[in-house]
Amino acid sequence: MHELNFVDESFDLSRATEYQLSIQVGLDGFSFCILDIISRKFIVIQHIPLIVGKIQFLAKKMEAVFELEDKLSASYQSVSVIYSTNKATLIPKAYDGSELVARIAELTNDINRNEEIAVNDLPGFNQQVIFSYPKELMTLLNRKYTEFTFMHKSVPLVAKAVDQRDEKKNTLMINFEKQYIRIIAIKDMQIVLYNSFYFKNESDFLYYTLNICHTLQIDPERDELLIGGYVADDSGYIRQLKKYISNVHFLKPSEDFYYSNTFDKVQKHQFVSLLNSFQCG
Repeated sequence: MHELNFVDESFDLSRATEYQLSIQVGLDGFSFCILDIISRKFIVIQHIPLIVGKIQFLAKKMEAVFELEDKLSASYQSVSVIYSTNKATLIPKAYDGSELVARIAELTNDINRNEEIAVNDLPGFNQQVIFSYPKELMTLLNRKYTEFTFMHKSVPLVAKAVDQRDEKKNTLMINFEKQYIRIIAIKDMQIVLYNSFYFKNESDFLYYTLNICHTLQIDPERDELLIGGYVADDSGYIRQLKKYISNVHFLKPSEDFYYSNTFDKVQKHQFVSLLNSFQCG
């Protein structure tokens, strides 16, 4: 995704204590948005592509962004940080606090020595997401901000899908990242699939999607598919998908807030996790 920078005319950095800062970071890039809490209006959104070969270099790339962007150094009323990684697994809440959590994380993903494990609840579900992140990332964030909320990208993503979905239908949610798709299936308010798949082209994408629909008995005529992440609404992926699935919709940001007119050029489904983080903090 190319660089984006949209700032509302009302933005005033001296009023930062009235604002919420939300950051989203991963190997796919660095994004942030600013919410004017008093007017309930999003007034800044920015995306900065990052070229990061390995996860251990992410913190240094982030530090360079912090040094260049003065909006990130103000004292905000609240700060949330969303971490994007496919090193994530869903577990029952019954395992919370158990030694099994770390063991499951190590068995399901390759955890490096410089990584730590975090656990987030998924609102509305009796499940948690466990994920790993580089220690240097947390060290940098602790140096920058006195307090902040840290969560996996799935948390605000799932919350928005639950808010938007038709409860009378089964829901397949697909979030596009740079090199992989995250697919989450919800049936009868239960998450029955949570997984990520690397893809290179439309054929890969359709194979995973249609195979999952068949396996989970997702009805292509009746059930719905919600799309978010780094994909254009008129891309070949979406055009091909609509040939097989009738109800394809894009995730939308919350209607509880206003959005700067400068955001009109932004395909907001690409930043649904970021824009929804305030309600999940």
